[in-house]
Amino acid sequence: MEFTCTTRNVRMSPKKVREVTRQLLPRKNKAGEKEGMLVSKAKAVLSAIPRKSARFIEKTLNTALHNAEHIGAEWSAAEIQDKVADLKQRIENHSDENGVIQRKHRHLIAKLARLEAYLDNGGKVDTSKLRIINAMATAATPLRRWMTRARGGGSVILKRCTHIRITLSDDE
Repeated sequence: MEFTCTTRNVRMSPKKVREVTRQLLPRKNKAGEKEGMLVSKAKAVLSAIPRKSARFIEKTLNTALHNAEHIGAEWSAAEIQDKVADLKQRIENHSDENGVIQRKHRHLIAKLARLEAYLDNGGKVDTSKLRIINAMATAATPLRRWMTRARGGGSVILKRCTHIRITLSDDE
């Protein structure tokens, strides 16, 4: 099952944040398969990086980890089964006579798979096996400031902002 956390509008340039997120991305193992970094190792790596962006990413990682730990406390098994039944009904409603689902509703299939995987695990997530499968920093809407220039003119100063998104997975 996947757990995601997004920190929005961080007042830092995306370029500076991407330098740190690249170190957390999945790498190829000896068998040639992509393998994500364990959360415990990622925390150690981030604590050793002396950059402000590493602190923001570490906070986002901790929030994603807490999302994974507390999902079982917030939902009961009956609520999740109701959600699964509701998703199956919505998928059935949005598919044509051949059983092909409309493109804008394909995310429902992924959501259904995540909830069914969670039910198969007995409603528990082993946080020691969580891996980072995606870490990205995207540009947010920048703040625009004006600096006065010669002859009554002005120029724009862009104060760039970033959205940080980290996805964890317990899949082997």
